Amino acid sequence: MIRRDRISARQLGSLALTASGLPVFRLCCRVSWPWVLLGGGAAALLLSALTWRFRRSGAGERLPRGAAGAVLLPLLTAGALLAAWESSFAFPETAGNLLAAALVLGLAAAAARIGPAAACRCAGILLGVTGALYGTVLLFSLPQLRPERLLPAGTPADALRVFAAMLPPGAALCLRGSLEEDQRLPLWPWWSALCAALAASLVTGGILSPALAREPEAFRTLSRGVSVLGVIRRFEALVNGALLMSGFCLCALLLSAAAALWRPGESVKRRKTSLQKFFEK
Repeated sequence: MIRRDRISARQLGSLALTASGLPVFRLCCRVSWPWVLLGGGAAALLLSALTWRFRRSGAGERLPRGAAGAVLLPLLTAGALLAAWESSFAFPETAGNLLAAALVLGLAAAAARIGPAAACRCAGILLGVTGALYGTVLLFSLPQLRPERLLPAGTPADALRVFAAMLPPGAALCLRGSLEEDQRLPLWPWWSALCAALAASLVTGGILSPALAREPEAFRTLSRGVSVLGVIRRFEALVNGALLMSGFCLCALLLSAAAALWRPGESVKRRKTSLQKFFEK
């Protein structure tokens, strides 16, 4: 019998991959592809190594304590605040708006308070939506790609930025204690995120001018020039929505991981509120 407070490996992977959308399409798309491959590949290898380690140890319920937990907890909290702030830039009208960031943070905190299963169920739906929107922009931009613009650019510091940006979704490893008994930590989110980052970097850098490709809103600029069959245009509003969804998932993931570290081994108290019923559907 499946418990409602437990999650499957597919749900946890969906949450991690959906959360990766914010760093991928806000930062990685602006970095030259060799540095994305280097930094993103290093992050994927590190997260894969940790995943394999936890798989072999069978430490499904053990979470970092002591010094490790004391370091991770503030990092996760700070990461959630930063993710909420970056989410405010999803729409130009709310860029840098503290109220918009607070709303994302509040909604993510409400999902994390209910338990990781709530955020995972949301991500199970949002992954398909965001993937379709990001994928449409990348796919229908390909005819405009200019190979001469794919020459390597930037500095090794860009690889470090990508590496740091791709690590936060790894907070999903802190939720391994919520997995169903017969489930194992997934590996596919780390490599799927790397593929998405590489594709975003290649398409953005191969179409936009070098100056535009490094702008903070590079992917939004790219989406303005997309047309599907010469009829459907103006995809930037949909991309804005996808970035907001990814930002919410990243914020909820980090807060859920922080809650798991704060209350190791303790089940979250659940009250039948209308918000909980909404997330459980």
